[in-house]
Amino acid sequence: MIDLAGKVAIVTGGAAGIGEACIRRFASLGACAVIADVDEGRGQALAGELRNGGAAVSFRRTDILEETQIAAVVEGVAREFGRIDILVNSAGIPRTVAPDSEVAQVNTRDWNLTIAGHLTATMLTARFALPHMIAGGGGSIVNVSSLSSLFATMDLSAYSAAKAGVNQLTKEIAATYGRDNVRCNAVVPGAVLTERGRKTMGREMFELFAAETPLPRLPEAGDLADVILFFASDLSAMVNGQVLTVDGGMMTKLPYWLPKMRASRGLGFDAAGAKYQDGE
Repeated sequence: MIDLAGKVAIVTGGAAGIGEACIRRFASLGACAVIADVDEGRGQALAGELRNGGAAVSFRRTDILEETQIAAVVEGVAREFGRIDILVNSAGIPRTVAPDSEVAQVNTRDWNLTIAGHLTATMLTARFALPHMIAGGGGSIVNVSSLSSLFATMDLSAYSAAKAGVNQLTKEIAATYGRDNVRCNAVVPGAVLTERGRKTMGREMFELFAAETPLPRLPEAGDLADVILFFASDLSAMVNGQVLTVDGGMMTKLPYWLPKMRASRGLGFDAAGAKYQDGE
């Protein structure tokens, strides 16, 4: 049984997607959960909904491209609650703000924004939270990475580089601050059925991912939140510096091999069981 009573958790990008699922998990288990997000409407609505249900949830507007805002949120939470136990870095910068491309076509401004939104922001939240975690006797940092950090995507050069940096930053924090009882781990999602994911990749891409995933469905935000909860809780007290892929097994086999194996066993592809869902 996981009990987060008395724990203080900050989730960047906590107003939607994986971050929202984490906020809901943490709040249901008794944590004081802080939504750090730029989307004030969604963030306030989520906080209000959960507070009405008796949870201790608050919203702090946070632009992850602004170092002063990140510092203000972390320091404000530490000042209000006296501690920070859990930090989840789930926020990122959408491609509508910083379009990505292959290396020969990459725009320097978009490259810098992508690195800032995915890698530098992760470093900054950790930098400001670490002293408070150490002073409180320890804590857990969980970073949300991407399969693009491990495998080439060809047209996401900045995003892939940023997320690969997140993986290594995770290990650096784990190795440096483990003796202070601060653990740092990362989850590596594949295709996740979130609102942003649907908009970014679309039906055709999700159908492809579903066809290549050994499990009968694609991950949803709650599936990632469950793994993050494991990393954030004492159940993973001896897990540190790990980068864990959560993709339904999609990348455990050669990408062209699974359909052939299914065909040889007379299985085919069960579109009804694994197809992309609109959520309508």
